[in-house]
Amino acid sequence: MVQGALAMSKRRVLLLLFSSPLIFWIFSVILVLVAGEIAGCEVHEGFANPCSIAGYDISELLYSLGLFAAWGLLLVPILWSYMIVGWGAYEIVAYAYRRLKK
Repeated sequence: MVQGALAMSKRRVLLLLFSSPLIFWIFSVILVLVAGEIAGCEVHEGFANPCSIAGYDISELLYSLGLFAAWGLLLVPILWSYMIVGWGAYEIVAYAYRRLKK
């Protein structure tokens, strides 16, 4: 039972690692939208506009996240293919290891 739980936790960690770029993309979209609405910051792909939240200038951060939020969606098919290939390779190695262990 312990080995099953350990294998399940490894699979969850692997899934989290492979899906982390998508999670970061979603986070950047939400952060840019929230900053635009709450602080009234203008975010676009042309250049960094001045934006201050709680006395901190986050214009360059919002510009970078805005670029990733706008164009990162084009990377989703590539990210999913890497995730599927990586997950499949992990499953093949895990299956071979279980078969050789017997």
